[in-house]
Amino acid sequence: MITKVEALSFLKEHQPMPSDTKVTEEEMKRYEEVRTFFIKNPDEQCVSLFLNSFGGKDGLGIYQMVEDVIIMYDKEIVLPCILHAFTNSHKGVNYWCIQIAANFPDESLLLPLADFLKSEDQDIKIAAIISIAQLALNDIKVYEILKILKENIEHIIDKETKEFAIEVLEDIQNNI
Repeated sequence: MITKVEALSFLKEHQPMPSDTKVTEEEMKRYEEVRTFFIKNPDEQCVSLFLNSFGGKDGLGIYQMVEDVIIMYDKEIVLPCILHAFTNSHKGVNYWCIQIAANFPDESLLLPLADFLKSEDQDIKIAAIISIAQLALNDIKVYEILKILKENIEHIIDKETKEFAIEVLEDIQNNI
């Protein structure tokens, strides 16, 4: 059984976790143990640590479940942590924090998410488009979102990403 001190210590030592190709099975088992611990024993100290722990695209399938921990907390706790994690240069951190941000729609996310539309990483761009669309679905700065998407679509080179962005833009326009 892991303790709170051990769980927090593990997260602090893994900012971020090793990439999927370098992480050990033992490290991911421990990460899952820490995730489960904080579901059973909520402590807001874990929010920022989890948001900065993503070391690769999927963490052997565990990263997507971190959202279960984060959504337990109020927007007032999570948003500052997400906004800070957005400044992290690690792509895994960016990708997963963009994904999680969709659960906490707030206008403070719009400009940082818009910056991710310029990313070279297509997965990050798509995640940003989805989170921006979630803002629009919550009636947050819809006309500004339309403008941002229109401006950025012309710079998207990847055909599938561009088609997805156009589809999202059209969906938003049809719902206003």
